[in-house]
Amino acid sequence: MKMKRVKAAFCFLLCFVLIGSFSAVGFAGSARITTCGEGCEFYPTIIVPGNGQSSVCVTDDAGNFIHDKNGNQIAAFPAYFQVDKIMARLLMPLLASLATQRDIGFSDAVADVIDTSFGINACDLDGKVVTNVRTEKFPYPYSVCSDYEKSLINMNIPFDKYATALPKDHLYYFAYNSMGNHIDIADELYDYIQMVREQTGHDKVNLVPLSQGASVTSAMLDYHPDVMDQLHKVLFVVPAIHGSTVFGDVFTGRVSFLDSDYLYNGFFEDMRLFDESTARLIEILLRILPDEVIMAALDKAVAHLMENTMIRSTSMWALVPPEDYPAAAQKYLSSPNMASIKRQTDRYYQAQLHAYDNIQKLVDKGVQVFDVAEYDYPNINIGERWNKKNGDFILHLDSTSLGAYSANCGDTLPDGYRQQNTHCTDPTHDHISPDRVVDASAGLLPDTTFYFDTQRHDLTQHNDVILKLAMKMIADDEITDVYASPDFPQFLSGRNVQKLLELLNTAKELKENGKSSAEIDAAAAKAQATLNNNLAAGEEITACENELRDCLVRVGAAEPEAAAKDPAFLRGVSLFLYEHYGTNGFSELPVLAVRALFARIKNVFVK
Repeated sequence: MKMKRVKAAFCFLLCFVLIGSFSAVGFAGSARITTCGEGCEFYPTIIVPGNGQSSVCVTDDAGNFIHDKNGNQIAAFPAYFQVDKIMARLLMPLLASLATQRDIGFSDAVADVIDTSFGINACDLDGKVVTNVRTEKFPYPYSVCSDYEKSLINMNIPFDKYATALPKDHLYYFAYNSMGNHIDIADELYDYIQMVREQTGHDKVNLVPLSQGASVTSAMLDYHPDVMDQLHKVLFVVPAIHGSTVFGDVFTGRVSFLDSDYLYNGFFEDMRLFDESTARLIEILLRILPDEVIMAALDKAVAHLMENTMIRSTSMWALVPPEDYPAAAQKYLSSPNMASIKRQTDRYYQAQLHAYDNIQKLVDKGVQVFDVAEYDYPNINIGERWNKKNGDFILHLDSTSLGAYSANCGDTLPDGYRQQNTHCTDPTHDHISPDRVVDASAGLLPDTTFYFDTQRHDLTQHNDVILKLAMKMIADDEITDVYASPDFPQFLSGRNVQKLLELLNTAKELKENGKSSAEIDAAAAKAQATLNNNLAAGEEITACENELRDCLVRVGAAEPEAAAKDPAFLRGVSLFLYEHYGTNGFSELPVLAVRALFARIKNVFVK
């Protein structure tokens, strides 16, 4: 059954490397909620989250949420996986194909599973979601949210941990369906801003668009330019301003794992989601079916996902880079029945082309605009260009940095390189990163863009420095540029503090219960000091994590890290099979071996 999970994982990653609705009318006439009066020092702040950071759940025909056997609402994003139905659909074709070593309906069954699972987010030919899903939204500030609603928000943006200096009645979370209609969502964001202004009595708001949320914001700025006068600060966090090359490759048909040689030798390891032992094991297990059966199943899975779900979602189209859009539109939107969707995607394409101009207009109007970008982490290898541009696992740096120049991941700028100063006119500024990878002077906002080295996009919420920086910029005007605070220079390190925080909590509980030790206290103090140092690199965080865990393991308060498996044997098997038998399945190996034997015998007689 592992084969079916592998294919499901393919399609999940293809869709996302990611990820009752209230209408615009529902925002009108909102009552005043905050009690602040004239001269309030805080502007209300609206978080515009990224792909999959809103709760979108399955409903029945009456619009009521469906719950699983544990009483939890069933998520519709990125798909609705009904395991029993999936097993029932795949089992017989899989068994028949295994028995005959031919495609006896297996690829068709995989395509059906893709359609039924991802089809929960399907849109019609006007780009409108037409299935039974509903997004949980929050037309009021965080302070009014229920405990359940706060838990939904904190899973994505840990307000309770990092927004301690902000009044909760000035914090808002704009939820939306990442697979929905992009124009409708942009219009909803505009109306949401009007609602927040009315509820708070403030004439201006702060916006914090994250990842895909930046594409929504970019569209709104282009479709509703009057909103520029209603903004105080805009803080882009790893923004998909110009989409992602991952989506560009997928929408133009450059899917890397459809190359069978790469699939059987390197794809899984390059994903950086598996250790090498697991990656090599998958390569071996793929061979239980002939490669033509595996490739047929993958070809149909990709085709069905694209043609029946992805290309009807205008929000997915908004993640295609502008340089890829014309070719992608020609590939998928040329037929007359796609005309309505193409009109909408053409409109956003123009917004993409105007994005830098619109952001510059904000700056010219006195709006404080900041950006946070991440770099030197190769993009996920679903698209063919995964290792051709610098990125953060999901988005390429050109997009998140608003045009900064960089060397590729693992490389540095050429010897003698001098910064381009495309957008920086101050000759005293040094915008080249200490590792000589990024030239920030080429980005649109050279003095207000912060960069985090080797930070992975989908782990941004676990980088405490990014969150502290964002909350600091929202809370006051101390940080005006990359030179304002020595605690937040332009170039910082990527890090993941999730595990360290958990270990520190364990150490704290031991101390409170009188069960700690001098060794644990010392390791915890060192870890906390490192955590408090914004300049500490990811390697330092990991070293403190390992030291504190070892102390806790010795007293039975923590589990040791699982030892990495030695990949040598599985690597050897996989490479032997690939080098001697290519991508052929196990059933084909005897025939190939006999052919090789006869070839050798023939060579002997010929000689």
